[in-house]
Amino acid sequence: MILSIKLKRVYWSLHSILCRYCSYLKSNNNKSTITIKQRIIAVRNFFEYCNIDINPKKFKLKVRLPKIVRRNKEALSKKDVIGILNNCSDIRLKTYVILLATTGMRAVEALNIHIKDIDFESRPATIYVRGENTKTKTDRIVFLTYEVIDQLNTC
Repeated sequence: MILSIKLKRVYWSLHSILCRYCSYLKSNNNKSTITIKQRIIAVRNFFEYCNIDINPKKFKLKVRLPKIVRRNKEALSKKDVIGILNNCSDIRLKTYVILLATTGMRAVEALNIHIKDIDFESRPATIYVRGENTKTKTDRIVFLTYEVIDQLNTC
């Protein structure tokens, strides 16, 4: 009986330690909410690795993790894209930037395009993006604008 009371005290002190650590991380404004959450979970996993059981239900009640706020990312304006293109000295870099800006492809996807993936014969012209280079691992076809086609033909 005495042993179980001591264990309960240790158990509650673990939650209070985690709660204090969380509030300490929150007070330090240099840490993002994702970083705070990851650090608390890492400490909790360390306790579990050391065979110190933490009840997940009580952990949620006692330790308040910060809410992650996702902000919408804004696209570059046309003026910004034109400014970037005007500062490109290399024709290959300019073609790459135009391709990214007009198709919305990821950088890695655009870098892994082969000549056989581009179909100038279809209207509109298309690029076949192989699934091995995409985030979702699925193949897809991207349509090209006339500006990109002209730029690709000049390279």
